[in-house]
Amino acid sequence: MEITVQGDIHIIKISGSILQSDSEELDRNLSDHNFEPSPKIIIDLTEVSHICSTALGILVSYKKKFNSAEGDIIIVVNDDDLLQLFEITMLDKVFKVLPTIDDAFDEFKLGN
Repeated sequence: MEITVQGDIHIIKISGSILQSDSEELDRNLSDHNFEPSPKIIIDLTEVSHICSTALGILVSYKKKFNSAEGDIIIVVNDDDLLQLFEITMLDKVFKVLPTIDDAFDEFKLGN
């Protein structure tokens, strides 16, 4: 997991599989990182092949937390299986799910 910052937008890039054992690291990174004053987060899942339900729950929890702080989380997914997972779980209604990092940056720019 790698966190970079471009302007006021934080990009969290995750690779491989996100298993239940990895969910704690995801939670810790989201909890420990300073996203002030208004958290704008892009979760880059373009190199993720699997994500467990625990990790999805953590993302939903932080989405609510960041929304209340006038921020947001945008998910970047281009894998058909992961896209289908977001659709089946209806998380595509909770998160803005976009195919590229550039699309996510554009979405944050439009929101300002």
